[in-house]
Amino acid sequence: MAIAVSYITSVLAFFSFAAAVAALTLGDRAFNARLAALSSGAADDRGGLGARLWPALHKVLIRWGEKAGRGSLDTDKRADLRMRLVQAGFYSERAAEAFFGIRAIGALGFALLAIVLLLAFNVTNLTWVGLAIMLAANIGLFAPNWVLQARIAERSKAVYHGLPDAIDLMVVSLEAGATLSVAIQRVEEEFRELHPVLTEQFGIMLDEMQAGASRAEALSRLALRSPTDEVRGLTTMIVQSEAVGASLGDTLRVFAEEMRKTRFMDAERKAAELPVKLAFPLVFCIFPCLTGVLFIPVAIRYARTLLA
Repeated sequence: MAIAVSYITSVLAFFSFAAAVAALTLGDRAFNARLAALSSGAADDRGGLGARLWPALHKVLIRWGEKAGRGSLDTDKRADLRMRLVQAGFYSERAAEAFFGIRAIGALGFALLAIVLLLAFNVTNLTWVGLAIMLAANIGLFAPNWVLQARIAERSKAVYHGLPDAIDLMVVSLEAGATLSVAIQRVEEEFRELHPVLTEQFGIMLDEMQAGASRAEALSRLALRSPTDEVRGLTTMIVQSEAVGASLGDTLRVFAEEMRKTRFMDAERKAAELPVKLAFPLVFCIFPCLTGVLFIPVAIRYARTLLA
């Protein structure tokens, strides 16, 4: 009976952790849906299943996070974590508390999962049991950090790949007589499906400018939300060009050319590294198999000739 209760508790804890991890993703999608609805002027009152489940899950995560992150949420670490969550695309005001809640649920879920596996394999050594539970709890505790860092890197890469095309369209719009705000809005409309992460950042910047923020403030917040050197360089260049009265179209054209040169040099560097990276699979994987295919039949025939 005790083993059955442990199994049921562990399964419930594991699914709770999975639901908690999915909650932030659902919240991110809900924000994008609301942003698109506000931009188009049509909001969907019905919502999906994720939109209906998100408020309850969010409350549970915040409650757990406030208890698990007590002390850490009252220092400057909360501001750093809040900025990392914004860079990952999670814009909720209580995202830091929800993140700590996911960490707490993850630690508990992985620890219970380790207990289930130990019972299944009939491990009775207390030392190994304690080490396994501690290791599983630490994996569940730090796994959300790894996922968050991977998401930030993925979004930064998406912005890096989409920025040159966006700058080219901005240059064309500026040379056609449009203002910078209209050019950014044009980029946001044209590249919404091709580069969703970049257009999301541009859309937030336009909303901030419409809400009353100055262009320099909106650009500085854009640089904070997009942790890439290219976006920081772009925002700094736009602000400085407006300050000195330089031609913004020519400045952006030069910046786009420099970005393309940088991307071309990165591609050449990766191509130069390819032979070195292929050496290990060639020597330890392909060559032994090829040698076996070529020489094993010869060895078998030679052995048959000697034994005949």
